[in-house]
Amino acid sequence: MYIVIAGGGIAGSSIANKLTDRKHDVVVIDKNLDVCKDLYANYGIVTVNGDARKIEVLTEAGIHRADAALGTLYLDADNLTFALLAHSAKVPRILVKMRDPAYQEAYKVAGVDSICDMSSMFTNKVLIELESPQIKVVTTIEKGKALLVMFELPPTLPADGIRVQDIVKDPAFASDCVFAGVVDEKREKIVLPRGSDKLYPGSKVFMVVNERGLAAIGKYLKGATQKTT
Repeated sequence: MYIVIAGGGIAGSSIANKLTDRKHDVVVIDKNLDVCKDLYANYGIVTVNGDARKIEVLTEAGIHRADAALGTLYLDADNLTFALLAHSAKVPRILVKMRDPAYQEAYKVAGVDSICDMSSMFTNKVLIELESPQIKVVTTIEKGKALLVMFELPPTLPADGIRVQDIVKDPAFASDCVFAGVVDEKREKIVLPRGSDKLYPGSKVFMVVNERGLAAIGKYLKGATQKTT
């Protein structure tokens, strides 16, 4: 894909680097000439030195042939302008980083397809990890309606393991959550667990949960910890 990114800061440069590694054609727009030089020198990323809120700069970056446009500028007002211009250029997919939730409706009107709500993500992550330190939030899904979380299964599980189809019978896992993956330490990869697969004490699992499922898992892990102390 041909992707235009507004902003070469931490978020923009990180995404650009990952996309370049995946063989996408990427152009980053940034007003800071030094940022542009560093991105090209360090990662070979094509850059345009200019203001991503200006049509002529976007035209130079090839916005009219872009498959996607990413707004990673610091201010929502700037990302909104970029999104509007990208939408007017008929870019098929527009994604933005949002700092202030007050801009959410404006982004939708501007034709944005995907909004990364930084404030809600941070708030959810802090609250959950403070109240349930055993659970780590990986990302939010559908504006916080669900979460992808990771945690280690407790040492109270049988040493020879327990099958997925059996552990889901536990009230903590019976509803409001789905096993999304298990870290296979030997193969150093994440695998999708099937009903007959076994989970062991200390296994790192990924689950998609809603608020009620998260509370049940937190209670389960807390109870298991108390049994071992």
